[in-house]
Amino acid sequence: MKNRIYFFTGTGNSLRAAEKIGEHLEDCEIIAITEKTEPHIPSGCQRIGFVFPVYFQGMPKMVADFIENASFPEQKDTYFFAVATYGALHGNAIPQMGRLLSEKGIHLNYNKNLRMFSNYVVMYDMSQRVQEITEKSERDIEGFLGEIVAKKENKTAGFIPVLSWYYKKQIARVNGADNHFSVSEDCISCGKCAALCPSCNIKMVDGHPQFQHRCNQCVACIQYCSKRAINYKKTTEKRRRYTHPKIGYQELAKYYK
Repeated sequence: MKNRIYFFTGTGNSLRAAEKIGEHLEDCEIIAITEKTEPHIPSGCQRIGFVFPVYFQGMPKMVADFIENASFPEQKDTYFFAVATYGALHGNAIPQMGRLLSEKGIHLNYNKNLRMFSNYVVMYDMSQRVQEITEKSERDIEGFLGEIVAKKENKTAGFIPVLSWYYKKQIARVNGADNHFSVSEDCISCGKCAALCPSCNIKMVDGHPQFQHRCNQCVACIQYCSKRAINYKKTTEKRRRYTHPKIGYQELAKYYK
């Protein structure tokens, strides 16, 4: 019986966590959640996991939509787990996942909030403590791996109402956030931004990216641009960039092909 992990990421953090977990699970398939991902969850798996970042104190819109649209045939013997990666607060991401799965008749057996490097460059300039924070997150992953392997169970926390209000307000406007993206003359038409966009939100027109207003705010296009040609307003022009030290463009892109 196979194991399967679905992940969503913008900078590679959640992919790194998914890969680390997958290394300890026999015959584990790792699948990116993108606009094109088949929403049929197969039966017969030993474990099915979801690894995703916290957005606006909840789940990324694409991940929530994926679960809402997914079919889960004959899952009575499957162990379900979720890992939410976060930078400051983990909010309602895990409770939201638990509720969405419950609506599908699925019990979330195990959950974990995993602190990783905080990287929403649109909102703030990022810390310079990349190595320290990344090393800590690597140790933290190792700390709970055995629980997933052993199919341990834990309880899912309840919702924090005020955070639900904030999430709904922010997520409602996320698709149009790319109205504030710009592309400078430094663009070399490499196409990395389009290749790494899980929303299929970027089209290359005459060698330059054009945004299609179905953004999920993963900002992979900003973070992975080697020329820093893509920015949010003028806000990000002088801010540092970040991608997980062990997840380069080639490693992430292979999951999107």
